[in-house]
Amino acid sequence: MKKINQSLFALSTLTLAMQAGAAGFALNESSAAAAGTAYAGRGSNAEDASIMAANPAGIALLKERQVTVGGAVAVPKGDFKGTSTNSITLPPPTGAVTTNGSSSNDEFLNTSLIPFGYFSMPVDDRLSFGFGIYAPFGSSTDYNDDWAGKYLADETQVTIVNFQPTVAYKFSDQLSLGLGVFATYGEGELSRFINPASPNDNVVIKGDDVAYGWNIGAIWQPQESTSLGISYRSSIKLKLKGHATGSGNLFLATSGSASVKEKAKLDITLPENIDISLTHQIDDRWTVMAGATWTRWSQFDKLVISSDEGAGTGPVSDPFPGSPAPGIITYVQENWTNTWAFALGASYKYSDQLTLKAGYALDQTPVKDDYRTARIPDGDRNWFTVGAKYELGNDWTVDAAYGYMFAGKVKIDERNYNDDGTPGSNFNLKGEYNNTAHLFSASVTKRF
Repeated sequence: MKKINQSLFALSTLTLAMQAGAAGFALNESSAAAAGTAYAGRGSNAEDASIMAANPAGIALLKERQVTVGGAVAVPKGDFKGTSTNSITLPPPTGAVTTNGSSSNDEFLNTSLIPFGYFSMPVDDRLSFGFGIYAPFGSSTDYNDDWAGKYLADETQVTIVNFQPTVAYKFSDQLSLGLGVFATYGEGELSRFINPASPNDNVVIKGDDVAYGWNIGAIWQPQESTSLGISYRSSIKLKLKGHATGSGNLFLATSGSASVKEKAKLDITLPENIDISLTHQIDDRWTVMAGATWTRWSQFDKLVISSDEGAGTGPVSDPFPGSPAPGIITYVQENWTNTWAFALGASYKYSDQLTLKAGYALDQTPVKDDYRTARIPDGDRNWFTVGAKYELGNDWTVDAAYGYMFAGKVKIDERNYNDDGTPGSNFNLKGEYNNTAHLFSASVTKRF
């Protein structure tokens, strides 16, 4: 028998559950002003201080000190239909135990609040400073405890937040450059069930870390009505450390205690990206925007979870005879691919107070069909958005947006993996996902 080599499988997807944001496990929800145009032009249209999350050069174009605070509420809906085969071999006299299941589950994606806040100020006619807090990645899922894939995924709650000081310099009326340096804090709690012979046996994992990264950008305005933006955000290397707590009869049989705890660790790289955007004012009322974002998801080729207790012989990861790699708790092959996201948008200035917006975006999934998992049932995403900006007077502005996302139907044929990365035979989930989401964004900006 292998060790309980899947008991920390959930840790391998600490930041990877399906969410209403961008493809993979990224989030777009850092600006209500940009949300109305499906984030087209988000790095070239300097409407408020939230532009620093997409392009730090943008705050050089803001002429007044300002504070922007707001957030998004993601209301996703995931529909799964499928079957599973689950087996495990226990020491005599129990031996092999196999169960089969089927389920239809449409409540595993949780409603989430994604807040953000920004401050920017011109130091002089050329130099500007800013500070932002926003979430570039995150997820929230919770399957029913009796669903077909309970031995591959149960609950995931993950928060990743950037704290970003930003500086920008306006070299001329045409060219501005900016730099942001951010601290990234990530924390997560997740779980899954592990033992078909004792269906209530589960593992709960908690972990966190702080890492650092940077983004750089430029905005070129060849004429007053046209802005071109390009920005780069670095990868972020998180070294998550925490505890795995196993509970149930299997742990009682192997360790003498029904609840055991072990230190565990996971290294994961949040991907770098390049964003290109265009904003062009056609006349006094109409403005059009476009954008393209390249994300280097190919860095995410596998996940290796290891014990943080010496040779990996803690109470959760203690190997059974024949286990090929005592220090490896689980090995998951991902093989993601680099992706592009494209967006088009427009705004119409209805009056001096009210501006209306609309947009469309296509976001390619990095997940290959052969490697789709229950925690990342991702597919290509289509976004349709509408929004509005209203000038309240006295330098107050309100932005609001609504977006609808549909990913289409995608297949899943997921298995567990052995310690050496080969496909295992313990768990198999087959089925079909159909995921959609509603997204509501709003922010308030005060200039002073």
